[in-house]
Amino acid sequence: MAISKKNKSKVSVDGKEYLWWVFDEYDQTEFDGIQIKAVCSDQTHFIKYGLQQNLNNSKLVLALKNYTKLVHLSLPPKFENNEGVITKTGINRMIKWCKQDVHHIQYALDGSRNDLTEVEKQLLLKELQKIIR
Repeated sequence: MAISKKNKSKVSVDGKEYLWWVFDEYDQTEFDGIQIKAVCSDQTHFIKYGLQQNLNNSKLVLALKNYTKLVHLSLPPKFENNEGVITKTGINRMIKWCKQDVHHIQYALDGSRNDLTEVEKQLLLKELQKIIR
């Protein structure tokens, strides 16, 4: 199913297009409050990030479109500016940050399994990174 482009912005990162938007939601997602969702135009994956997170416990979610595989990456940098506003530049940095080789994984889900070993978590991350590259 296509994603409505209404009230969404577009960014291209390394040849892949993403639609992204800001929304405010509580008790329904990994983050409470103002957050970003960037969905790849081929709808294979998305990235979610909560704005104004505590930097000592921050995370970013990289997931397949149907949530069957996902990782919560620990301690991303702030992608919003000093006023708490995310821009196209911040979205670009966020997507590129996900592609970095080294990440600490706070939580991972592969199908119905969420008890993955550290090695399995890293393999899952590599699998997801192949999709976003």
